[in-house]
Formats: sequence, C-alpha cells, structure tokens
Amino acid sequence: MTRSPSSSRARMRVRLACAALAAICAGALTACGPGGPKPKTADDGDSGGNTGPSRGITLLAGSATLYGSRDENGSKASFNSPRGIVVDTGGNLFVADENNRVIRKITPDGTVSTFAGTAGAQASVNGNGSRARFTDPTALAIDASNNLFVLDGYSIRKITPSADVSTPVTLQSSGFGDNLRLHPAGIAIDSSGSLFITTGVDTRRLSGAQYQNAITLEGPVNDSLDNVLVPRGVVVNADGVAYVADLNNTISRATSGATSLTHFAGVSSGGSADGNGSQASFRQVVALTVAKDGTLYAADAQSNTIRKITTGAVTSTVAGHIGGTTLVPGSLTNSLANVAGITVDANGVLYVTSGNAVVKIVP
Repeated sequence: MTRSPSSSRARMRVRLACAALAAICAGALTACGPGGPKPKTADDGDSGGNTGPSRGITLLAGSATLYGSRDENGSKASFNSPRGIVVDTGGNLFVADENNRVIRKITPDGTVSTFAGTAGAQASVNGNGSRARFTDPTALAIDASNNLFVLDGYSIRKITPSADVSTPVTLQSSGFGDNLRLHPAGIAIDSSGSLFITTGVDTRRLSGAQYQNAITLEGPVNDSLDNVLVPRGVVVNADGVAYVADLNNTISRATSGATSLTHFAGVSSGGSADGNGSQASFRQVVALTVAKDGTLYAADAQSNTIRKITTGAVTSTVAGHIGGTTLVPGSLTNSLANVAGITVDANGVLYVTSGNAVVKIVP
C-alpha cells in the first residue's frame, strides 16, 4: 500500500518529538540525578554558585604519625619532621625535611621526591641535587625566579631550579656566643632580593651583593636567661612590607626601607583570642605566609591552629582547634598535629606541615 505524503510527515513529527523528549529526560538525569536538582552543600564550593575545591583539611603527602624518607605518592611517601614549606610558580611544593637533612619536592598530584641532599647524610657541602649536604634545614623562602633560600644552621643556602646548591652567606652571632637561640629560625625574601631573618634574639634585613648590608629591625635582647630557640615566622608581601612574629609574641611589620618594626596585631600576653588589632592574641607563630590579596596566614604552634589576619588586622581561626595534637582530615574544625610551616598558592589554598605530613587546607 502506498502511504500519503501527509501521513509520512505526521509520523516523522511524532518520532522527532519523542526523540526530543527522551533527550531532555536523559539530560535531566545526567545533570541532576534522581529527584531533580540537588541542593548545594557547603562542600560544593562557595555560596555564590561557583565551583571550586571543597573546604576542609586533606592529607596531601606523608603520614600524621609515621616517619621516614620514602619518595612516593601521597600517603605512601614519608617525612621526618618537615618544617618550612614554599610553593613555586608551577604549583610545586618544596619542604625542608629537617631530620632527614634534605629538601623534598611535591608535585601538584602529591608525588614526593628528594630535590637536594641525601637522606641521613649530614654535612655542609655545596653541589647539585643529591651531591649536596645539609646540617639542619629548617625554614624556606622562594624568589620570583623559583630560587630557594634555606636556613641551615648559621648558613643560608641557595638552591636554583636545577638543584644547584651554594652558600651565599653565613650569619654572625652578634657577639652573644655560640648559643642555640642565635640560630636563624625564619626567612623571607623581597622583590629586590633582600633577606629577612629572625633568630631567638633579633630580626635582621640583609641586602647587597654579598648580603653585607645588615639592618637590625628588632632586638637584640639579652640571651643569658634561656637556651631555647623559638622559631618566629616572617614574610614579605608584594608591596615590600615585611610581617614578623616579633619577640613580644605579636605581629609587627616594617615597610620597605624601614629600620624598625611597628605593631600590627596581637597582644604580648599571648593566647588564642580572635579579634581586631590588639584584641587578638597568639601562642607561638612559627611561620607566616601572605596571599595575593594581602591576607596573612599564620601557623600558630602550641594551639596547633591556622590563623587568618586581614589587611585591617582582624584575626580569626580558620583551621584546627585549640589543643589539638592529632591530625584528623575533614572539617576545618578538626584537629591538626604540631604545625611547623605554611604557604599559600595563587588560588588561596594553604599547605601546612603538620606532624610528619603535608596537609592541604581550603579555608
């Protein structure tokens, strides 16, 4: 039987309509799942509908409790008292692995390798990669060309992106004798190449071709009472302003070219209070980092918390809880193990050395 053109067109319209309806249903199931659109949760990103990494604490590499020197991926890798940490322009992390006497590298996917030094080999030797030796690598700084600067006992070691290690300067003890508190404990670098160093008794800015120009921004204080070194964080923002965890247990700053520090946040009595200006308090800020918008983040030891300090000097606690001693990934209010170093990437994601691990924190 011959079909009429009009009946053929009608059947074609029905088939097209059915296909369109099926596509719409399939698309709805793919995008929304059963029951229609899912409500947005706090872990889905910010409240404005933008997608992004989930807020909270996650383990990036190493173990919260176990130690070692294994190069591997994620939790299969191991560290031994990691401290200073920085991030380069490619998103790679570098860690001063103190008790292994090496500098470790962590790629964005969490793969850990030994960048300079040899685990367990303690000395002060310049050279490339595994041929170099360190005595006590603690704090790190990084410049715009991705050169690393490492505090290693009284020496400042420089490591190029190709892992060539040199020793551009060895610090003097300021006449106090060979005391633990005189060891450098924090380091930062500004855009001109000047270095900022904290010790247990003073804060210095070193500049010049051989860092021969030294300005004492704070101290020195009498060293006769105590032989305990308390690390103090220091960082420089994009405008050349240095922020220091000062000898009064507060946060001070020095503008570019200044010869002394001025108070910025915190009260000298110490504590863990959040608030504006001197209403805030800190227990032991062992490391500082600064985001591209000028916000400071502090690794506050003893309380084992991460503190946020706005450009207006308002302090809040963004991760960890006071008195926590065990690393528990998950919520921002979960506990952290002892915190020792902190850095922030271009997206505002924090990376912290906690226990024998490196953790990622999205505040």
